[in-house]
Amino acid sequence: MLTAKISKLTRWVLLLSIISAASAQEKAAQPTNSPPQRVEYKSGQVWRTDLGATITILAVEELRKVGKVVHIRVDNIPVGSCGGVHLTTTIPHIALTEKMMQKGAYALEKDNVDLPDSYLDEYRKWESKKKHEVLKEPLQTKIQMASLSGSGIMICNFLPSQT
Repeated sequence: MLTAKISKLTRWVLLLSIISAASAQEKAAQPTNSPPQRVEYKSGQVWRTDLGATITILAVEELRKVGKVVHIRVDNIPVGSCGGVHLTTTIPHIALTEKMMQKGAYALEKDNVDLPDSYLDEYRKWESKKKHEVLKEPLQTKIQMASLSGSGIMICNFLPSQT
């Protein structure tokens, strides 16, 4: 009789420990209410998107009435393939708010690359304009639009000497 009571008690303890462990795992899987880590964008950083495109930070500045603006160049935007050749395009300059930049999930690849002068040409044109356009949509949308714009009719002509 005592053995039966101990066995029943053991089952209850085991059941309660399983429930407790499951509850702890569920709490660990839930996101915390802590604010996301703030990323400090700076000139010379290179980030990779989930599409494989790379984002190079050209400059970061504070604009009155807009806030912090991140100037970027987007390279390696996939636009299709021709035979075994994968085609890409580039957006030489986009100005977007830091908030819009943070809406995407990017992985930092390099932290301090030297920027060729040619990378800054479009940024300088933007600077010289009277009215500054700043992207007010998520960057991922702009990259996807650029990717789709290259998906029109594509004719791949390869001469035998080129393969």
